[in-house]
Amino acid sequence: MSGELRVKAAAPPLAIRHSPLSIMSLLSIFAGPSALHHLQQQGLAPEHLAAVFAASGAAKWLAIYGLDRAIFGQWLQSRQQPLPLFGTSVGAFKLAAACRRDTGAALDTLARAYQLQTYPDGISAAAIEREFRQLRDGVLGNGGGDEILSHPILRLSCGAVRCHSGLASHNPRRQTLACLHASLRNLSGRGGMHGLVERVVFHDPRTPPPVAALDGYPTETVALDAGNLEAALTASGSIPVYMYGVEDIAGAGPGVYRDGGLLDYHPVPGNFWQDAGLVLYPHFYPFCKMGWFDKQLPWRKAPATLLDNTLLLTPSAEFFARTRLGRVPDRADFKRLAGRDAERIALWQEVMDLSLELGEEFLTLARQGDLASRARPL
Repeated sequence: MSGELRVKAAAPPLAIRHSPLSIMSLLSIFAGPSALHHLQQQGLAPEHLAAVFAASGAAKWLAIYGLDRAIFGQWLQSRQQPLPLFGTSVGAFKLAAACRRDTGAALDTLARAYQLQTYPDGISAAAIEREFRQLRDGVLGNGGGDEILSHPILRLSCGAVRCHSGLASHNPRRQTLACLHASLRNLSGRGGMHGLVERVVFHDPRTPPPVAALDGYPTETVALDAGNLEAALTASGSIPVYMYGVEDIAGAGPGVYRDGGLLDYHPVPGNFWQDAGLVLYPHFYPFCKMGWFDKQLPWRKAPATLLDNTLLLTPSAEFFARTRLGRVPDRADFKRLAGRDAERIALWQEVMDLSLELGEEFLTLARQGDLASRARPL
């Protein structure tokens, strides 16, 4: 794993505006009841973890890129026992990058690929496929698949969904109508997606993850290998309408597979993870939205009971106050700043640069044993 914590800028260095407040205020820590008790009684060490989780969110991940770089590239180096990882969409991709031999370089490559996407001719399925291929090839290229599946400690697993009804269609119009139908059904509660999707967890065969249908959704596990790793990662990030689904993944059987974030947008351990051990969750938000259709529902957040042993590490309000963007990068920025790629890239670069300081702050707090003093209940 790489210990170097720098990334080459996409543009000339920008002056980051520093707040008069303490520089040790970039990181917020939120903990479920059991996780908070653990922190207060035992602190936090790499060997305490039962898993690391990662959320969907596309470009939002750039806000914690440097935090992930510090955790995977440095802090976890001393761990000796296998560590399960679970993520969907960009969360799956960043975890796959973390499993590369040179963790830092792989995360740098992924972050740069997200940052430098451009759509000069408009956003279309073909254009998104082109850019998505760059992301995927950056993670898996040059022997990446072999490194990921043979990592001495980390055990990758990623979520996708097997789709039914209109969500399984190849017709974008039918998919759009199916998404509208699903969003309306979702208003009734977490169970609104029943019959439309099934959870499929692709995993490192050396350490099968402790998953079950705790939330009632059919849940299947499929071992990863050289023949299905690329397809599984692709499916995990294939959002409906704008991207092509993946058909008939080897080992998973017939069907159309799409973005795991449809069901597990910000994966919540209490929905499907049976291990009661401590889950570390670097996240760009201080809360979890369980499904993709919950994004626009302010009241739909995962309760603390489903995050009992979860430790969320997130950027603080101070973090975003020190950037011109003032928030997480977002895929919608491609439309907001259409034709102004240089401006978007520069704004995102500020967030990425500051995320490196976020990572350094975590390492300092962990080294000093001060994480518990910063933690607040979820």
